[in-house]
Amino acid sequence: MSHPQIAIAASWSRALREVTDGLGGEIAPKDVSELRGALTSLVWAEGCPRAASFFSDAHAPRYRRQLIAAAPDRSYTMLLIAWPAGYVTPLHDHAGLWGIELVLDGALQVEEYFSDGDAEQPTLQPHRTLMLGSGDAAVFIDPAYVHRCRNLSAHQPALSLHVYGGDLHRYQSFVEVSGSLYHVARQQAMLDAVSI
Repeated sequence: MSHPQIAIAASWSRALREVTDGLGGEIAPKDVSELRGALTSLVWAEGCPRAASFFSDAHAPRYRRQLIAAAPDRSYTMLLIAWPAGYVTPLHDHAGLWGIELVLDGALQVEEYFSDGDAEQPTLQPHRTLMLGSGDAAVFIDPAYVHRCRNLSAHQPALSLHVYGGDLHRYQSFVEVSGSLYHVARQQAMLDAVSI
């Protein structure tokens, strides 16, 4: 079943375009950190989308990804991701892209790891666990970065803004074999809607 595209307030879309104006091409780690700071101000800007707008009584709540902006050369893309109550992603990478995952509404837990060793059965080294509320973000630059995200609420949806340093078409998920050894499963990233 296809979900309709969610309308984004014009005022918030303008603010988002102002923050990302001129963004494109190669981005230095310092620039990713500065972009995160600029995006954080949008959480409290007029028209910031809220999680409830992604769920309606007509549809069973489910994880949703909506593309909302992209550079003409696809050097960055931006998505809104809606998280049903209690939803958990598998451990996954981001195909070597840098990223900013900013909570707009609700709370997410992010378990961070770094991958090393054999490409088919890598070892994942735990790094840290982040508890993110509105205005908090997970930022990653290292191509070996892997994480799992969870909506901490058993009752309320969450919403996050994701900015990636490219177009995330494919990624890898990781299934535990034993201890810190994992099997890799290649995945295709799917969108529920496009609003650009």
